[in-house]
Amino acid sequence: MSGLLVAGNFFIDRLNSQGQSLGIFGPINMTKLTVKTDADTVTRTSKKKQSYGQALDDVKIAKPAEVACEFDDQPAELLALALMGKVTALNEGSGTVTDEAKTLPANQGWLELGHKNLATDGLVVKQGATQLALGADFEVNYALGMIRSVEGGAVAAGGSITVTYQHNARSGKTIEGGMESQVRARIFGEGTNLANGKAIELEIFDASMMPDKEIDFAASEFVSGGLSGTAKLPQGKTSPFTYTELDA
Repeated sequence: MSGLLVAGNFFIDRLNSQGQSLGIFGPINMTKLTVKTDADTVTRTSKKKQSYGQALDDVKIAKPAEVACEFDDQPAELLALALMGKVTALNEGSGTVTDEAKTLPANQGWLELGHKNLATDGLVVKQGATQLALGADFEVNYALGMIRSVEGGAVAAGGSITVTYQHNARSGKTIEGGMESQVRARIFGEGTNLANGKAIELEIFDASMMPDKEIDFAASEFVSGGLSGTAKLPQGKTSPFTYTELDA
């Protein structure tokens, strides 16, 4: 006899609508992985005088198993699950913009130039033929590609300018959020029951899930995501999930 305390490496295999694998990622730092089994009760009660209200028959009918997980690893593929999104590749080339006409907003409002990841070198801002001074007349957010006038500078009230700059290439992954209403996934892994040292395996073959936690991008602690839903019984399987404890 022993308790159950698992140290495990768990993986998620995202499935498409036909149940085909879209790619396995992990091991994931799962801070919660639960399976809840339940049943409905169907009772036949007595209407007889001497036994009115007593159970004559009582049948338990299994309900779909409920699955929930939480994780604080946040690769793009996993974060996409928590944001009902899909991952697309980001590939933007570098380039140069020369003497492009722009109009600065008044009152030091930001102006988007149309490109991000600006190079710090080669940035030239002019009002007419007069070159403006960085810091004194304007400031720049290089990452987002934005510019604004500085209070007390030559273009404090906004107005027409020309901008010359270089923008660097960008690559990465973009999550298009809020587009996938359902997450279909296989959750599986292996580990050790620390209570007795035996190896264990858990596999949930096909779970239909949705996010159940908000993602706080301004959190002061590590962000965690969560999914919950129902384990389905796939064709060819005899149960919706299996838990295996291996002999030494």
